[in-house]
Amino acid sequence: MYGNCSKEQSKEITDEQYLIARAKRALMLYLNMSEPTAHRYIEKRAMDMRVTKKEIARNILKTYEP
Repeated sequence: MYGNCSKEQSKEITDEQYLIARAKRALMLYLNMSEPTAHRYIEKRAMDMRVTKKEIARNILKTYEP
């Protein structure tokens, strides 16, 4: 699936994807965003702030999840 990634690398990728998916769901639920809009929001914030999408997702979850 991820080419020559080790098990540890593929687990890290999967964990990151799961975190981003949770953040997208939070944006969809609390801000009434569509899935593509939430995805683009996370990508754009990461680019603008020069951080990873994973970091943006963590911040979103801190804001919207108890």
